[in-house]
Formats: sequence, structure tokens, C-alpha cells
Amino acid sequence: AILDTGVDGSHPDLVTQMVPGWNVYDNNATTVDVQAHGTAVAGTAAAAGNNAIGVASVAWQSRIMPIRISDTAGYATGYSIANGLTWAADHGAHVANISFAGVPGNSTVDSAAQYFKGKGGVTIVAAGNDGSNQSIAPTGNMVIVSATDSNDLITAWSNYGNHINIAAPGQNLLTTMRGGG
Repeated sequence: AILDTGVDGSHPDLVTQMVPGWNVYDNNATTVDVQAHGTAVAGTAAAAGNNAIGVASVAWQSRIMPIRISDTAGYATGYSIANGLTWAADHGAHVANISFAGVPGNSTVDSAAQYFKGKGGVTIVAAGNDGSNQSIAPTGNMVIVSATDSNDLITAWSNYGNHINIAAPGQNLLTTMRGGG
């Protein structure tokens, strides 16, 4: 499940990966990407491989369940994120990705992640892009990921701290863009 601004499900590298999702923000099944961030995240996570077009992700055989949790400007609340995570858990998702600021340390989202975990899922959360040391208590309900550069060093913009579980490449990545790019 990609909890974000929606996903361009007609993108050539994503169309074969799509499963039905939900629009938490508007409470309907329209999950088109309203801001472009979700399509980029989806491509990083699960763009199709071996199709001789675009890019391939690390998990290129995975499915994408788009969950739109944001308004049209790309802003989401802890409440909408938690509702999206609960929807994903109740509809068979095994992995949920949330790449929004302020998620680590949000008790509402942490409770939903605990529910998701209880259903056998794992919640992956971006550390944030402020380039600061966050004093957030570690949680056993979410895997919090900071970003590294091509030298395997933390990027200048990635948050860091004792709550981080893992670091992964996050700078200058090729991915999918809304509209087919």
C-alpha cells in the first residue's frame, strides 16, 4: 500500500502492478495522483521490471495498492494517515509505505501501525526531510527509514536520531512521474 497523494495508475511502469485502493480524503475509490509525490513513491517501491521501458524498482514483482491520504496540495493529517493504514490492513496489504513528514512520533499513526502489524503487516515510514536530529521515542510498530546518498552517507536533508531503524538510498533516484515519465 502506498499511502500518499494517489498514484497515476495508467503509468506504463505501474499499470500492471495496480490493485484497488481507496481515497481516504474524499471517501471514494478515486485514487488518481493529485500532486505527483505518490506516483514517484510507487515507482520507487514497485515499478514493473523486465518490460523494456522506464525504470524497475527493487520490489518490481510487488503490487501497488494506492491509498490517497492527502488534499490536493499534498498535505495529510495523522487522522487521514491512520485511516488509510487501517483501510490497507483491512483490505489485505502486507506492506504499507508512508512518506510524509511528522509521521514518526505521531501516536495516532503509531496506533494504526500497531493494528496493521497485528494483521501481519509492516509499516515503512520516511524519517522526514528537515536534516535534523529528531528526539522521538523508538516504536516497534513502524520501520523508520532515513535517506543515504551515493556514498552511503546520510543526506544533508534526511532526519536522523535514535528512532531510525534503517537507512536506504534516497538521493538522485530514477522513478516514475505522473503523466507517464
